[in-house]
Amino acid sequence: MENQDTTQPRLTDTASTESDSQPVIKIPLDLCYDSASSLIEAVRGTLARHPERITLDLAEIRAMDSSGLKTLLEGRRLCEEAGVGFALSRMSECVAKMLKMSRFDRLFDLDDTAIHSETQRARPVTHREFTDWHSCEHVADSDPSLIGTLRESVAKVAMDAGVTDDELCDIRIAVGEALTNAYKHGSPNRGRSKISVRCMSCPESLAVEVRDEGPPFDADAVDDPDPAKMRDHGMGIYLMRQAMDVVEFRSGCPGNMVRMIKWLDRSKRSGEPQ
Repeated sequence: MENQDTTQPRLTDTASTESDSQPVIKIPLDLCYDSASSLIEAVRGTLARHPERITLDLAEIRAMDSSGLKTLLEGRRLCEEAGVGFALSRMSECVAKMLKMSRFDRLFDLDDTAIHSETQRARPVTHREFTDWHSCEHVADSDPSLIGTLRESVAKVAMDAGVTDDELCDIRIAVGEALTNAYKHGSPNRGRSKISVRCMSCPESLAVEVRDEGPPFDADAVDDPDPAKMRDHGMGIYLMRQAMDVVEFRSGCPGNMVRMIKWLDRSKRSGEPQ
């Protein structure tokens, strides 16, 4: 698969529109495993100017994973250690959902006015017979820069199936976590181990399988994360289970495989007979 950089955020310091003591860092793209470190670099660079407060504008983020969550917590910690205020201003509905789903919303001073809401769109669905499944499959080297590309290939299948924005957000969260886990824990030979993703959709559901070449593990032995510990260990499996309706793990096949299913709400999709 061609290496396409689709997730690297362009961080913009908008201090020119605010007072110099209260700069705003705008993040217009994704905040995921392969790009989250850029946010920490931006926070550290801004702290060097000794501001009173740093605010993050998250309104344009379309995808965020547990590494992005950990980065927000790390940014807040850096500001607290420097005696600088830290705030989240606008945020996309997907970011807000991620914070609530992970139970990290309690760690930030949030209110409903911070959520940058867009009208919930019901995408037109291509009419197919119920038994007609649409599928795609990709195999890639275990390269973190490909996580976003693989995730968006699944998102495209989901959009073609006519999912709602809310369903698409759930799918992006779960698939991103599964791919990140495959890279972090299922790639014994980084850059040479293979990660595969298979996606299948029909009018009523979307199924995704992610496979890796890692050693076997027991997903049920992973405890739910504790937000108070400010760690992302175990967060990926928890988020997958929160975002999808069915999550199944299999080891020794060879490697590991996670299968996730999302039941689609046909009543909210345009072009769908009721």
